[in-house]
Amino acid sequence: MEKTIGFMGLGKMGKNIVLNMIRNKYGVVAFNRSPGPLQEVAAAGAIAATSQEDVVKRLTGRKVVWLMYPAGEVTEDAIKKLSTLLKKGDIVINGANDRYTEAGKYEAILAPKGISILDAGCSGGPSGALNGMSIMAGGNKEAYDYVEQLFKDLSVKDGLLYCGPAGAGHFVKMVHNAVEYGMMQSIAEGFDLMANGPYKKMDLQKIAELWNHGSVVRGYLIELTSRALKKDGRLTNIAPYVEDNGEGRWSVNAAVEHAIPFAAISSSLFERFSSRSEEQFGRRLLAALRHEFGGHAVKSE
Repeated sequence: MEKTIGFMGLGKMGKNIVLNMIRNKYGVVAFNRSPGPLQEVAAAGAIAATSQEDVVKRLTGRKVVWLMYPAGEVTEDAIKKLSTLLKKGDIVINGANDRYTEAGKYEAILAPKGISILDAGCSGGPSGALNGMSIMAGGNKEAYDYVEQLFKDLSVKDGLLYCGPAGAGHFVKMVHNAVEYGMMQSIAEGFDLMANGPYKKMDLQKIAELWNHGSVVRGYLIELTSRALKKDGRLTNIAPYVEDNGEGRWSVNAAVEHAIPFAAISSSLFERFSSRSEEQFGRRLLAALRHEFGGHAVKSE
C-alpha cells in the first residue's frame, strides 16, 4: 500500500495515532481545525495541510484518508466532502466512536463512486493510540486487506480483528465500551463499600494495587483505579458527575431492539444519568412515599 496516509482530526486519540504512524515510518498529511495539535504533529514529521482538499491533493496513488472526528454531523460532512474529492479505488477509514448504524449510510454515499469505507473501532485510550491499540475493523474486505498492514503496525500483537461488513467494527467497539461501563460501575460500587463500610481507614489505593497482582479482577481498569487513588485517596477534588459518550445508550437501544437481556450494563448507564441530577426529585419522592404510607422519618435540607 501507499506509505503516506491522509489524516483528519487530531484530538487526543487522533494526534497520538499520527505520532504512532510517524514512528512506524509512514508519511502523514494531516489536517485539524485548531492549529496547536497540527503544529505538534508537523514538528514530529507530518505534513500540515491547510484544508481537507489540501490533504487529498497531497496524496498520490491509491489514496487512504483516516477520519478521527467526533461522531455525527462532523463526520458525515467530511465523508460527503471526501466523496467529491476522492476517486474510484480510494479508501476512507472512519476511526472515531461512531454509531454502527451510520456505516451503511456512509457506504451508500461513497460506494457509487467506487470509494471504500472502513469502520475502525480503536480501543486503548491515548496511550494505546501512541504505543499500540486494539482495532476492531469492518467494511469492504478488499479495502481492509489493502490497509491491513497499517492496522497491524498501529495495534498491539493480536490486537487487530476484521469483524465483518460495514458497521461490524463499530458494533464490536460499541459493545466493548458498554461492557466497560458495567465493569467501571462494579469497581466503583465495590470501592464505595470499602470506603464507607465497617473499616473506615482502609488504604484503597493499596487494595487496588493488591488486586492487580494475581487476583481474578486484575486488569487495566484496576490499574487506572490505583493510579487515580494514588493522586487522591478519597477523590475529594472530583465531582460525582459521570458523563457518557453515546456507546452505552446505543448498546442499550440495540439490546432492546433485539430483545437481549442487558440488565447490568443498562443499570450502569442509568447510574451515570443519576449522577447528573442535583434535584434528585425521584429520590425525594421515594422518601416522601415511605413517610406517607409508613410514617418513616425523612431528612430535611
